[in-house]
Amino acid sequence: MSDEVTLYQLGPSPNSIKARLALAFKSVPHRRVDCDPADRSVAVKLSGQPLLPVLTHGDRVIYDSYAILRYVDANWPAAPRLYAADRDVHQEIERWELFNRAELQLAVGTVFNQLFSGAPPEAAALRLANVQLAQAALKLEAALEQGEWLVGGAPTAADLTCAPTVYYGLLQAPAGPIQAFFAEHLRLPPTYPRTRAWVERVMQWDR
Repeated sequence: MSDEVTLYQLGPSPNSIKARLALAFKSVPHRRVDCDPADRSVAVKLSGQPLLPVLTHGDRVIYDSYAILRYVDANWPAAPRLYAADRDVHQEIERWELFNRAELQLAVGTVFNQLFSGAPPEAAALRLANVQLAQAALKLEAALEQGEWLVGGAPTAADLTCAPTVYYGLLQAPAGPIQAFFAEHLRLPPTYPRTRAWVERVMQWDR
């Protein structure tokens, strides 16, 4: 089997950012293929479903960003690790993953829905998204009082999962229309200094 690793991605997507962060953090050599958000045929052909990112490793195909992080950590087990051998620590990381799905992504998902709805943005929905992000970030700000990372003294999958979502409330110099829409309509208040600094620390691996 070929050992080539390829990440099929939507560049601006928080889930694609998350996968890129994991590959860079683990120093996994790979190539990237940018896909058209309006044409998911590549994802469907590879994995039988339309969502990105999709990771291929030789003839293996992995989809869902949560599954990708687990696959990367299991198949490139050298430190730094994304997950933990200690059961309690591992469960804490998974609680942050659930927090991202259940709380942080509510705000970002609302704004993405507004962006792609084809209709003028709804002010009420965007106000709600900003409230949702600010409320969810309270938990991050409190956790980061204990240190620079969400779980323990080093980055884990918890950080690589949550930070790309919050990043969409911090965009300053948009690189494209999606980022520009978020920069206009979703803002994390400035009263979250630990969260802002933490996002910057995590996003250093998006290279």
